[in-house]
Amino acid sequence: MEHLKLLIIGAGPGGYVAAIRAAQLGLSPVVIEKSNDLGGTCLNWGCIPAKALIRAAEAFDDAHEACKFGVHAAPTFNWSEVVAHAKGAVAKNNKGIEFLFKKHNIRLVRGAARFTGPKEVTVGADVYTADNIIIAAGSAYKDLPHIKIDRADIWSSDEALFTPTLPKSIAIIGAGAIGVEFAYIYATFGVEVHLIEALDRLVPLEDGEVSKELLKEFRRKKIKCYTGTCVEKVEKSGDGMVVTLSGGKTLTVEKSLSAVGRRPNTAALGLAATGIETDPRGFIPVSPLFETKVPGVYAIGDLIATPMLAHTAEHEGILAAEHIAGLKVHPIEYRLNPGCTFCEPAIASVGLTEEKAKEQGIAYTVGKFPFSANGKAVASGRTAGFVKVLVAADTHELLGAHIIGHGAPDLISEFLPALRLKAKAEDIIESIHPHPTLCEASLEAVLAALGRTIHI
Repeated sequence: MEHLKLLIIGAGPGGYVAAIRAAQLGLSPVVIEKSNDLGGTCLNWGCIPAKALIRAAEAFDDAHEACKFGVHAAPTFNWSEVVAHAKGAVAKNNKGIEFLFKKHNIRLVRGAARFTGPKEVTVGADVYTADNIIIAAGSAYKDLPHIKIDRADIWSSDEALFTPTLPKSIAIIGAGAIGVEFAYIYATFGVEVHLIEALDRLVPLEDGEVSKELLKEFRRKKIKCYTGTCVEKVEKSGDGMVVTLSGGKTLTVEKSLSAVGRRPNTAALGLAATGIETDPRGFIPVSPLFETKVPGVYAIGDLIATPMLAHTAEHEGILAAEHIAGLKVHPIEYRLNPGCTFCEPAIASVGLTEEKAKEQGIAYTVGKFPFSANGKAVASGRTAGFVKVLVAADTHELLGAHIIGHGAPDLISEFLPALRLKAKAEDIIESIHPHPTLCEASLEAVLAALGRTIHI
């Protein structure tokens, strides 16, 4: 048995970042990771390889559009090389985390962790106890009750990322971030895509106008979108699949992708030995600073009922490590947690949507500016989408920002400190924005909220 200052279970975005911060604070963390590769789902099976595929799709798109700029080409693609690029991006980032562990003298233990006591963990025959433990075991794909992923014909995102050959057609079940990203990738590379969403719009957590704009752009890309539609069953038929939708309509496709979300990896941790109980969805209840009912045992990332986003897990991991080290830590304001979707046009948002502002009875004004009126966007040939902001009607405090368009996940960053610092519209307006840039659209949207827009 070995006793440690700090034990961290999981080396995904939450766990490895917590370990680095803990090492900086002198906590000598030991990290347990069951996978052969560091970085968790995000690096190995999610964010990084998906963004590599999206960049390849964008490049293919750009080549087709190059004639608009006087550049003429007849682009083709090799799917195996596209996948190799994604795998290469994963491998490079894996090595980056390994380097960081060595740099900070973070010890890594390979194997599956299981609790055998409130602060006792086994990995194979080895037993560890610790003053503090951070559980960062991540999540796995989720099945629908009546549609089970078989990884052959009904895929999870894992199979969709690294399939050796593209299907001719695919039904994607779920139009959240995962679903729309794969819809964009596959449609760009010539796959017939059917995108099915049970709720009444694509990306249903986003502002309603953003959803409408994405639907318009996806239809322009020939993606067949079905909203307010449930999948009743998926059956094997010959060489393909028959997907039955609510209302009786059927689709015949080669493959299906279930993109209906993820579930926390709590079942195999042996939490009963700690006295920690999960909620009905499998999440671990924690305090605002991520401590479970067992003092000194923390849970972060996809294991708790906060947004299942890599950047959220990273921040939670940092705060948990700092709290353990005795630093003064402020709880996260999750209303200020940004969300990003990396299809094209991309989406990014933070703060209140119009729908939420109305629910809460908040008086607000809206400012909106299209990229079609932005000089840089026009020069670049990327004019789809807009920037939309919500501003308090009385105080002019910024309440929310919603962007759909090329570069949206980068553009949203201007609004993050602004909302955190309770900035007013005038604070953005009085900050000179460089020209010509896409961020001028953000300035113009804020101007529009006060009836002062310049370029439309």
